[in-house]
Amino acid sequence: MNSSNSGAGRLTSTDHSLALRVKEGDQDAAHVLYTRYVQRVFGFVDSNLGAKLRISTDAEDIVQSVFRSMFRGVQAGNYEVEPGSTLWNLLAVISLTKLRRRALHQNAQRRDVERLVSLQTVAEGEAMDVMDVSTDEFLNICIREIMQKLRPADREILLLRIQGFTVSEISEQMSLSDRTIARRLRTSRMHLASLLLDDDSH
Repeated sequence: MNSSNSGAGRLTSTDHSLALRVKEGDQDAAHVLYTRYVQRVFGFVDSNLGAKLRISTDAEDIVQSVFRSMFRGVQAGNYEVEPGSTLWNLLAVISLTKLRRRALHQNAQRRDVERLVSLQTVAEGEAMDVMDVSTDEFLNICIREIMQKLRPADREILLLRIQGFTVSEISEQMSLSDRTIARRLRTSRMHLASLLLDDDSH
């Protein structure tokens, strides 16, 4: 196979296969994924930056931070791409999270930030046109994708909670104490949050 055909093969590779290569340290696969999504992520971030936040925040800095987090997560095994799925929903959630963190940080410093980006705010606005899915579907997809790192039992507990079951009802179904269920839910929530709110300084 010549180099041009090999390059074309990489460009048509699925996100799933490329993510597996990235996990193994394949920099070429990382470059393909970056090229595949960088313009879409930039457009998404730029359209949701907000006028006041834009004054002190460069959209390109956010975009680079998003990809650093995504690649670190893939290499660490925190993010998995199921066969047939894509990285877009994960990239969108990481983007929203970083925008919200930046806005909250500036607000804490008493700067005049009029627009604090949150999942709810963006979901109700034009960003949903970019994601091409409903709010509930989008959140469910993202949750399913990042929940793969949890232990099966913890994943089941969290799924039951998302479905609306109370701690006592989950306790009965799982034959565990209320205290254990509450502790596992708390640990799972902190773990999922850490995956999306990781600090680029590390």
